Amino acid sequence: MSWIFFGVYWLQLDWRASRELEKYEKKSVRVLLSALDELAVAEPRMIKSSSARIAPVAKASFSPRRTQRTVIADRSLNLNIIDSASLEALPRIGPVTAGRICRFREALGGFHSVDQLHEVWGMHPDQLKEIIPWFRVGSGVFRHLCLDDASYNQLRSHPYIQFEGADAITAYRNGNGLEQLEDLKGAIRVSDSLFRRWSPYLRICKSNENDIESRTPE
Repeated sequence: MSWIFFGVYWLQLDWRASRELEKYEKKSVRVLLSALDELAVAEPRMIKSSSARIAPVAKASFSPRRTQRTVIADRSLNLNIIDSASLEALPRIGPVTAGRICRFREALGGFHSVDQLHEVWGMHPDQLKEIIPWFRVGSGVFRHLCLDDASYNQLRSHPYIQFEGADAITAYRNGNGLEQLEDLKGAIRVSDSLFRRWSPYLRICKSNENDIESRTPE
């Protein structure tokens, strides 16, 4: 009898467990379906809200940049009076090159030829080919060195004369004097090309003053 009783009791437990499991499964399915329904209703609102916050991207209108080439008339710029700011504003000449041109011009005492731009440090051949036609030298050299009374420091500070030239000039001048520029060429060791570079910047000043005084009527 005990085995029969135990078997009946076990069947009741199994039946109750099956019922509870069935209830749980049905409840879980209802909860899941309800959640899916709520999500389906909320999704359009979320999409609409998100799209409202995103600003439309305007199509960029591309227009190619137009660059106008500055046309500068030949020989229209005086190389001996143009300032650094005006040089810097020209094509192919930046602030560094403009400064170098002005410093070299001041050290020389003025340009006597536009070809002297070739001697400015850092200038490139293609750059020079484009800019040289723009310039003229006007009246040329604006500061000369008087060979008969210029100091040693004044002579050696000139880019073309420097220390070696200053030594030779002062040594000859102190021993012999100078009456004309050509005296210097035959007196010291200087090449024809170097003498041609010196000539535009050198003068015999006292002789010129004496000539003027001798021609002045009493």
